[in-house]
Amino acid sequence: MPAILLKNATINGKKQNLLIKNNIIDYIGTNFPDAEKEYDLQNLTVIPGITDPHVHVRDLQQAEKEDWTSVSEAALRGGITTIFDMPNNKPPTVNLKNLNLKRKKAEPAKINYKFNIAATAENLPELKELLETKPEDVAALKLFLAGSNSGEYVTGKEVIKRIFDISLKYDLPVIVHTELQKCIEKYSAKIPTPTIFDHNFIRNRECSIKGTERVISLAKEIGNKLYLAHISTKEEIEIIKTNKDKCRLYCEITPHHLLLNETILEPAGNFGKVNPPLRSKKDNKKILQGIIDKTVDTIGTDHAPHLLSEKLKDYPEAPSGFPGLETALPLLLNEVNKEHFPLNRLIELTSGNTAKIFNLKKKGKIIEGYFADLTVIDMNKTWKIEAKNFKTKAKYSPYEGMTGTGDVVMTFVNGNLKYKC
Repeated sequence: MPAILLKNATINGKKQNLLIKNNIIDYIGTNFPDAEKEYDLQNLTVIPGITDPHVHVRDLQQAEKEDWTSVSEAALRGGITTIFDMPNNKPPTVNLKNLNLKRKKAEPAKINYKFNIAATAENLPELKELLETKPEDVAALKLFLAGSNSGEYVTGKEVIKRIFDISLKYDLPVIVHTELQKCIEKYSAKIPTPTIFDHNFIRNRECSIKGTERVISLAKEIGNKLYLAHISTKEEIEIIKTNKDKCRLYCEITPHHLLLNETILEPAGNFGKVNPPLRSKKDNKKILQGIIDKTVDTIGTDHAPHLLSEKLKDYPEAPSGFPGLETALPLLLNEVNKEHFPLNRLIELTSGNTAKIFNLKKKGKIIEGYFADLTVIDMNKTWKIEAKNFKTKAKYSPYEGMTGTGDVVMTFVNGNLKYKC
């Protein structure tokens, strides 16, 4: 591939130039080395390409919702260069046959990717084969404590411990959706004809808190990497903060649990239906504090596309989840511009820490010799969210009409320019 020079950009806090050769960052500094292509990035900033550890690509039997081509386009628009695909597809990623189907479907991808493997009571004997056949594209095990789209969830303490033992052997994180199924069923029984305004009650904060406490207790015993997905409550943030130095514990939050709460459900309706639910302003505030004090380790989008026709159904039939790949980074850059946290902290949350936790080699930083996964941002570019313009197949958003400042202008994957606005 031709050498590419990114010149006059802000890189690692300084005005510098960056040379890409053979997919790698070859040079960073104030000189102007020769290159076949040059991009003048005056007044622009280059950050590490975003890694999103929490994406539901769909495809397979749900290709009408999203496929690897559309998810790639959405990710690139959002400055995301690497994604980890979640296993609750149809069919779910619980055996080698289904994983290989997914590998085949992912071949058209324009981004880097890895797969999260579902761990259940039924597939424990198959995990060795799943994890040892082409291990380079497996990111983590995924454990659901409540029903997922594929119906795969785990309740027994001993099964969870066995899953944790396996993850320790392979030094893989276990990503946990901490809401407890029986707890959800208890609260659901109290509301015979629920609406979207009951979602936060049905999937009660108690269900998330108890699940988080349970898996932290077991991880202390086993010693595995425990990665808690989409944390939504102030209580969980406090529990995680208290236990950070007692086990290998990592906390993921989403942009929507940071920025949205149940007050948006009046206009958004089922477009705001998500698991765990949107909580309260107090939870938003505590999550922000967790970002500032480093209780929070990563930000994942939980990109969960569905058909618009499905989201327009009555609450009980409408699936949970909404698209997030294209909106996440602009929303977070807007928070940086509001001085809620600095850009360097955002880089840690969206690339640096993810690379460390999931052992991504030569990714997550802008350093000579690292892969040239790069996102170019304009901190002064204004935007307005209009779902009709999304690259994803899911043309709806709880952020519809929101405006802000700070956006993606270019995305490089392995040194190749894949998106330019």
